[in-house]
Amino acid sequence: MTLIRNSLIGALLVTITLAVLPAQAEDVTSELTPKLRGLLQKEMVGIEAAMKEVYSAIIRGNHEVVQEKGQAIHDSFILDQELTQEDRKTLKASVPKAFLKLDQKFHKQAAQLSEAGNAENTRKQKKVFDRMTNSCVSCHSRFVNERFSGLNQ
Repeated sequence: MTLIRNSLIGALLVTITLAVLPAQAEDVTSELTPKLRGLLQKEMVGIEAAMKEVYSAIIRGNHEVVQEKGQAIHDSFILDQELTQEDRKTLKASVPKAFLKLDQKFHKQAAQLSEAGNAENTRKQKKVFDRMTNSCVSCHSRFVNERFSGLNQ
């Protein structure tokens, strides 16, 4: 339980900081258009909210919510819904390939979380949730570390 709580707290702090603080130095978002930067930040807020709900659902055994929120994260919330083809091309050209690879990994993990919810497998839900949290911390410390100096420690 402590591992899940600590993972959630870490993920929440990272996401809150991303959503609230302006960029203080060059980071992966510096090359994005204002529209894409705004959509990415909006998606981060959505992921944070879903992760909070997943945490509560895991500790309560509410497998249906774990399944639904895992699927929602997998489906990319805002970015998939609001990007034009031109936006997609700009996004791919503006961020490092490693960033896109980490993003794909995270969304694949979200699909695994959804599957674990559907299977009512709490142990797997906890394991995948922890991996998702680690993915968030890894991405933020690598690509927006100017905003999250605490992750460099």
